[in-house]
Amino acid sequence: MARRNRPHTRIAIALLMLAQAGCSSARTAPGATEGYVDAGQGVRLFYRIVGAGRDTLVVLHGGPGFSMDYLAADLEPLAEDLTVVFYDQRGTGKSSLVSDSVALDAQRFAEDLEAVRLHFGIGRLTLLGHSWGAGVAALYAIRYPDRVGRMLIVDGMPLRREALTRTFEALEASRDTAQLRQMREWRAAREANPGDAAACRSYYVLWFQPFFVDSAALGRSRGDFCAGTPEALANKVRAVDRVTFPSLGAFDWRPPLRGLTAPALVIHGTADVIPVRYAREWAEALPQSRLLLIERAGHFPYLESPEVFFPAVTEFVRGGWPSGATVPPRG
Repeated sequence: MARRNRPHTRIAIALLMLAQAGCSSARTAPGATEGYVDAGQGVRLFYRIVGAGRDTLVVLHGGPGFSMDYLAADLEPLAEDLTVVFYDQRGTGKSSLVSDSVALDAQRFAEDLEAVRLHFGIGRLTLLGHSWGAGVAALYAIRYPDRVGRMLIVDGMPLRREALTRTFEALEASRDTAQLRQMREWRAAREANPGDAAACRSYYVLWFQPFFVDSAALGRSRGDFCAGTPEALANKVRAVDRVTFPSLGAFDWRPPLRGLTAPALVIHGTADVIPVRYAREWAEALPQSRLLLIERAGHFPYLESPEVFFPAVTEFVRGGWPSGATVPPRG
């Protein structure tokens, strides 16, 4: 039987307080509790907990520089069976808006996750990393391999700098002239006024179009890539975007990840702008992994194929392997 990862007492107490305050049933409309984790050196991380299941899942949002608000509401179906912990990464959302190069070094994001683990007293983390969040999961697993219980990589960023660069180059080349011109105009508007949420949304509507098979799926999202205060939006443009990815250098996480013994499930949409071959690299690098490819889905499978995505995640978090997940070839 799979070992259960029980929520820490602080989580349980917070949920009990919500229930006593008159919140509705956790299964039909999961209550939420919010607070802050002290990550040290004056940095506070804003968190939100939904659900009250026996098994706890910590979600690492993408970006860098976005907040949990682009995906938290869309992932709430997981709270019907699990306790789900979201938090805003440093420099964004309601967390501390650090802006210097030292504070925004990518390794600090891994240390923040360790602060979250310690705050809630979780022995071994079950992680879900989406996009850039998969990179945070990798950095953490390399640094603290014995503190990872299970790991979900959902349409994760490539494991190598070269592959990441190729992905962005191919994405740029796939856009037509009119779209590129519009994006340049909105990018200039954001640089002139980086706290402008309207300009931010106009830019990201264009940016994310190729990330979907069904363009209507973005409209079904309850999330917002440009949520937050003008100060938070400005910090992404002026600081996070300029520091965090470059701080990774010429990274290749495949060799160090081969020492991770925790079970891992790599979920990837076959139509993602991040090619499937890079999802296979994740699965091949992680010794105890399986790969679940979701047909006719792009970068956000929870929006385009929820009937596949949510049961697969729940099954894996509870200790099993979802139907359709395959063992990748390994050298």
